Amino acid sequence: MFKVGDQVVFGRPNGERTRGTVVRVNRKSLSIEQTEVRGQKRVRAVGTKWRVHPSLVQHANGAAPAPKASRPDSEILSDLRSIESRLSPENLSWDGERSPAQVRAASRRLNAEKRRLHKELGRTPTFSELYVW
Repeated sequence: MFKVGDQVVFGRPNGERTRGTVVRVNRKSLSIEQTEVRGQKRVRAVGTKWRVHPSLVQHANGAAPAPKASRPDSEILSDLRSIESRLSPENLSWDGERSPAQVRAASRRLNAEKRRLHKELGRTPTFSELYVW
């Protein structure tokens, strides 16, 4: 999670990395003010503002602080196991009783819940954590 004032490094994984400061946190992007010169052909001065997707941003110290889970990992993993079973084709389609539109809507809802639980856990669980008890 990023906050206004955080010192960050942004750029594509195999491209130029630039230091900056988070100025604004939007729903799908971060507004970052550049704190060092960027570019070789087209140089951008210090103070240039960028709108960057959070996946292309890291905290300047190298690692983003992991959010603290409010529940034990075992409880979150139990919820993830439940979602995984509900995402199976038989359960998702109710053995053919749901319409394709209802199946897509249920799938979207369950996958959104799965992403939220991964975020709450702070990582993607391993296969053995989900399927081997």
